[in-house]
Amino acid sequence: MLRNIKISSLLFLLLAVFACSDDDVQPLFEQDSDTRVNLLLESYRETLINSEFGWKTVYQPGSNFGGNNIYLNFNEDNTVDIVSDVLGGQNDLETTFRVGISQFPELVFENYTTFHALFEAQNFSLGAEFEFIFEEVNDNQIIFRSKTDISDPTEIIFEKASAQDQEIIENLRDFYSQLEDENNTFRFIRNLVVLNEANEILYNRTFTYFDDLERTAGVTNFDAATGSISTETLPIAVTDEGFRFLQPLTLGDLSITTFVYDQDFGTYTSTDSGVTTIIGYDLAPVATEIIPELASADVNSFGVDFSTYSYFDESFGSTFLSQTSENFINLAKVSDLYRVDMVLDDPFFSNQSYFIFNMNDGSFNFATFTREVIANERVVFTFSEFFGDPDGLINIFALLFSADGFYMTQTNESQFSSNPSYKFTSVAAPNLNFSVYGI
Repeated sequence: MLRNIKISSLLFLLLAVFACSDDDVQPLFEQDSDTRVNLLLESYRETLINSEFGWKTVYQPGSNFGGNNIYLNFNEDNTVDIVSDVLGGQNDLETTFRVGISQFPELVFENYTTFHALFEAQNFSLGAEFEFIFEEVNDNQIIFRSKTDISDPTEIIFEKASAQDQEIIENLRDFYSQLEDENNTFRFIRNLVVLNEANEILYNRTFTYFDDLERTAGVTNFDAATGSISTETLPIAVTDEGFRFLQPLTLGDLSITTFVYDQDFGTYTSTDSGVTTIIGYDLAPVATEIIPELASADVNSFGVDFSTYSYFDESFGSTFLSQTSENFINLAKVSDLYRVDMVLDDPFFSNQSYFIFNMNDGSFNFATFTREVIANERVVFTFSEFFGDPDGLINIFALLFSADGFYMTQTNESQFSSNPSYKFTSVAAPNLNFSVYGI
């Protein structure tokens, strides 16, 4: 049986020597180098195959991205069955694998599957791979490093799976909608609060799960005294109980990592560092009063200079206005829309004002509203009537038709002199702001 084997850039021959017991040393040197290498590679292959219930891993393509839960069962015929929580498992295709050697012993997934999908995702920006170099091997754990990350190689660890792990990972696929928006609730302020033993709030932040491929979350702090907003982005991995930050959330001297989901309340709770940290909707107000630093007289001309204001998401490239907050971008993605048009006093529609929600599937939804401009301060939209399919739009409705309304300021984001840009910032949750063109 193989002992722990550490592979480095030293001579591969030495590796083969130390991989064997003392009694095997003499026969080893009686074999030629090709035979020794082939025996070692075959021992790696057998280790992969001989795990009764396969292997599991939390694959983190890079330190800035979250973890992907993947189950692998290697078969004698050099095929491997893969089950993952990546995009609902849509790329969990059976593939063949090869244990071979280039400069170092390597594991290669030969046909398109989840690893290849991650490799291609988001214009190859995740840094994922489908070829891995063996670093350490034993019967219960195999450590690999990425093949092409020369300066900062990614580590991937296979752990021997249990009989339940395949089903557990399949079930994790359903956790992501809960993590995104608690199954489309009619709320938009999602707090992360830290409580002391007396249930007093030590820290009040907002939480946003950003992306199903990058697997990151944003923890945002709003400073009411200055009106400044800052977001820390942390990689996460979903677990069968909730999720964990792969880099701890640090607040003062507190280090917070692991959260457990409570289905009855729709919250995530951590007891790390001896405090209670809860993620949930409407746990505490973000802003309790008007912030003069965010208000502007620009709102006074709202609806006078332009009759339409349009938001475009990141898919529009340079047309996207960059002061839009990550929190709003995510909310729009969860709502499955890519553009919002705000049309004021349309003479072709009985002088009504309305939002047009341009959906990713090519459909359109409409919501009429009335508006009130509070001079030098904000604008409030009041919902009137909806036309279309509201499924998926509940969160963004709650934001747009919040009774507190929006601050409005002109910005310098637009590249077009005839179409200046404006930023709408939620009064109730200033971490949610979006920029538009006046058209």
